[in-house]
Amino acid sequence: GILPVPMHGKPSVVEIKGDKDKGIFADLPEEIVCGRYHSLFCCDLPTDLSVTAQTADGCIMAIRHKTLPVAAVQFHPESILTAPGCGVRMLANALTYLRY
Repeated sequence: GILPVPMHGKPSVVEIKGDKDKGIFADLPEEIVCGRYHSLFCCDLPTDLSVTAQTADGCIMAIRHKTLPVAAVQFHPESILTAPGCGVRMLANALTYLRY
């Protein structure tokens, strides 16, 4: 879908819903301020993907494949708008947990 207002260079609170133990959100708080730079969003997911993070209004911010070591985020972990240290932790977690 298309957002009613583009989120280019805007910070938002993202609620972590999964991947807290062994995934990209391990060792991170349940809510993180993240830098968003997008105007499109995902409406429907295939059954082999699960939502691991979203905004308070339900916009999907992260997904993970249920059986493969594949994950994706809609925000920018490397952005200066993302909470200090959290983006680096997400990137390190991806290198640690998303391996074949």
